Amino acid sequence: MTLFRERPIRPMMAKTSDPFDSDNHFFELKWDGLRALMFLQNGKLELQNRNLRDVTASYPEIQTVTKRVRAKKAIIDGEVVVLSKKGTPDFGKLQNRFGIEDPKRVETARRANPVTYVAFDLLHLNGKDIIKNQLEIRKNTLHDLIEEGPHLLYGDHIERNGLQYYSEALKLGFEGVIGKEKHSPYLIGVRSSFWTKSKGSQTLDAIVVGYTQGEGMRKATFGSLVMAMYDDTGNLVHVGNVGGGFDDKSLLEIKPMLDKLVVKKPVITGPVEAPSPITWVKPSIVCEIIYANITTDKKLRFPRFNRLRTDKKPEESRLDEDILSR
Repeated sequence: MTLFRERPIRPMMAKTSDPFDSDNHFFELKWDGLRALMFLQNGKLELQNRNLRDVTASYPEIQTVTKRVRAKKAIIDGEVVVLSKKGTPDFGKLQNRFGIEDPKRVETARRANPVTYVAFDLLHLNGKDIIKNQLEIRKNTLHDLIEEGPHLLYGDHIERNGLQYYSEALKLGFEGVIGKEKHSPYLIGVRSSFWTKSKGSQTLDAIVVGYTQGEGMRKATFGSLVMAMYDDTGNLVHVGNVGGGFDDKSLLEIKPMLDKLVVKKPVITGPVEAPSPITWVKPSIVCEIIYANITTDKKLRFPRFNRLRTDKKPEESRLDEDILSR
């Protein structure tokens, strides 16, 4: 980054919760996209993802929004999304743009899947940090700064009726709802109960550490993925094997990735039950897994593959109390 940012800024994060009503909260749509901080200064714009990586070059169309943010300097929190014709986020299409920086490839991807930045919080304005201001003040200020248009939306909210909003959001095709205490500060890099996320199904991000041999139609790919997460001591622990949820496209996409990561010895300790021998791999691939709940021995019940998370680092996959208490 070359703008006025003096140090990396990690975004504030939410804890998992059931949907609820509250007079003390704002309720926002949960946008299924790439979390990114926007840095604006004197008509120049840069984007930083949650891994502190500069992703500005991957989304050149967002440069056009600088004329519609009435500020000389600002740090805005939001989400980069690809919107469907219905106005709902399409993560699959967004994923096709991850990591592309070559100008010719970026232009091709931009034409096929243009992105929009959904702005929902404000951290800095014209030389002054405002993270200690109440969320209600920050959002009102942000709303007044932004003129919506191509590639830029304001992440609006409703008050009180979180349960109904959650139900309607799922019907429209959104992933869920974020509840935010209206008087809360912005806590940089903290997963706080001031913000809660309610999703239509239980999901988590786990790391692939191995795979079993496939049979029948899946003989050329794999039968199941062996999944792990980091515990509070920093060790990888087995959380289950995932064999469902894959289509032909995902099988053919993942298998070449696995082939490049094969190792001779397992990267986790302890026994792993599997119907066929396991081929072990380096812990590099992160997947989003849908599951029912977690057993007392820290295994996922009824896990199914949902999607790859190429925007997440393996070390972000942690089996913490927030997950274990679900």
